[in-house]
Amino acid sequence: MQIIKDEDFGSYIQADLADFISLSLLISKLPPDKIPRHMVGRILLEASKCEELLDAFGALRNKHWAPVRMAAAVAKAFSRVIYNMFHIYYSIEGYRLLEVQNDFISATRESLFSLLRVFTAASSSFIKIAKRMKLDSMLVPAAEYKFRNTPINGKLESNLRRKSNENSRDMVVNLATSFLNLAEKCVWLDIHGKLQSKHYHSCIPDMINEVRLRHIANEFHNLQSMYDTYLSTSDIAESDGNLPTMRGQITVVFHLLDTVVTLVHFYERHTLSNWNTGLKPPIANKKLLAIIIEYFIAFADKHIGATQELCKDILKSYSVQGEIEVPIPNYRGFHVRPSTLIAKIIMHYGSEVKMKLDRTVYDASLPLELFRANEELNQSKRDAVTRYSMAHRLVENDAGASYEAAPMRKILREVFLDLLEKQKIMIYDNDYSFEDIKPHKNETLAEFIKRAIVLYLAMGKIDIISGDTVRFQGDIRVLEDIRTLADSGYGEDKFGNNIVLPKSLSYLKEVRQ
Repeated sequence: MQIIKDEDFGSYIQADLADFISLSLLISKLPPDKIPRHMVGRILLEASKCEELLDAFGALRNKHWAPVRMAAAVAKAFSRVIYNMFHIYYSIEGYRLLEVQNDFISATRESLFSLLRVFTAASSSFIKIAKRMKLDSMLVPAAEYKFRNTPINGKLESNLRRKSNENSRDMVVNLATSFLNLAEKCVWLDIHGKLQSKHYHSCIPDMINEVRLRHIANEFHNLQSMYDTYLSTSDIAESDGNLPTMRGQITVVFHLLDTVVTLVHFYERHTLSNWNTGLKPPIANKKLLAIIIEYFIAFADKHIGATQELCKDILKSYSVQGEIEVPIPNYRGFHVRPSTLIAKIIMHYGSEVKMKLDRTVYDASLPLELFRANEELNQSKRDAVTRYSMAHRLVENDAGASYEAAPMRKILREVFLDLLEKQKIMIYDNDYSFEDIKPHKNETLAEFIKRAIVLYLAMGKIDIISGDTVRFQGDIRVLEDIRTLADSGYGEDKFGNNIVLPKSLSYLKEVRQ
C-alpha cells in the first residue's frame, strides 16, 4: 500500500473533516450553558466518523496527524459523556428517584457544566491546530446548523391498553431479587467514602477500571431491559408506584456506570504521563478523578443503597410466605458454617426470614442471631441426656443410689455405649474411658452420669442427638433452598467436613471457600 505524504493528506481528507472542525469552532465560541444537547449529539457523530476514518489511514501512529486523531478521540469521549449527562439531567424528574445523601440534581448540573467547560476549551485547542494545519478552508457556516432545544411542556395521553400478565408478580419478585444480588457485587463502589481526594489515583485501575465498570453497567442494563420487556406496560406497574420508581433507580444507576466507563477509559489510556501528541490535554487528572469518583461512583453507590431498601419492601409485598420445619445441623448445631450458609441464602433473595425455636424467634439473616440459638439447643441437649440416662435399664430403678467410683464408671460406660449404639450420641474423640471423672461426695448415679456426659459434650468430644427441629418462616423461595440445604446436612457430614451441595445452591460456593 502506498505511503501518503503528510502535506498531501490534508487536502485529500479535508472535506470529511469539515463538519467536525466546523462544529468544534462553533462550540469553542459558545458559553458552556448555551451549548444545546443536539449539537453535542451531532459532534459525537462527526467525531466518531472522523476517528474511524483517520484510523483507517494510520493517523494514530503518524506524528504529524496524531493530534487531529487525538482531537477526534477527545471530542468523541467527552461528547458521549456530556450527551448522556444531559439525558440524566432532563430525565431525573421522570425517573421518580428516591432521595439520596447530597443533592443529586445540583451535583449533576455542576458536573455537566464542568465538563461542558472542558469541552469548550478542548474544542478551542483543536481549532488552533486545525488552522495551523490549514484544515479550515472548507468550514460550514454556523447558520447552516439548526439545533433547537424543544421544551418538554406536556405529555401525550397514555391510552394504550395495559397488559395483564399472570406472571407479573413473579417477575417483580425476580427483578427485585436480581437487583439485591447485583448490589452485593457492587459494595466496592463505596470506595468514594474511604479515600481522600489526593489518593483517588490509587484506586485506578486496581479497583476501578473500565472492564469492571462495563461489566456491572451491562448487568444493570439487563435489569432495565427485563422491566421494560415484562412490566412496563403491565397493570401491576400502573397500580404500584414503587415499580416505576424501582425502574427509575435501576436506569439512573445504569446510566451513571455506563457513562463513567468512557471517562475511566480515557483516564487509563490518556493520563498525562501517556499524553504524547501536540494537542493540549483537555482536563487535569485531578479534576477528572474528582468527577469520576465524587459524582459518578458516589451517586451510583448511593442510588444502589437506596434501591436495596425499596426492593426489600417490594419483596415483602409480592413474595409468597410459608413455613418449613427442618432438623438442626448434626454437627455442633448452628455454628459458623451452617449459620453463614443460611444467612447467605436469605441475602441472595433479599427477603425477610425468621427462625423459630420453641417460643424464641431469631432473625435468620444474621449468623450471630443463629449462633445465639445454640444456647437454647445446648440446654435441650442437656435435657435429652437426663431423659436418655433416666430411661436406661441400669439407671431407672437406681437413679438415687450412690456407689464407689469404679462401679459408677462401669455403669456410665455401659449407658454411654448403649446410647452410642442407639445413635443418641455422636463421638468425635475415641477416648471415652471416663477415668478422669470422679463422683462427687453424695452424688447420685443419675447425677454422675448426666454430669459426665454433659462434660464431654462441653469439651467437644461428643454431641447429643436430641432430635430437635426448628421452623423457618418467610419467602417460600428462600425456604425451599433452606430445606435443600438442611437435606444436605447444611453442607457438612456428621463430623463437620464439607460435602458437595446440590447444583441449585451453587451460588453458595463462594461462601464455603
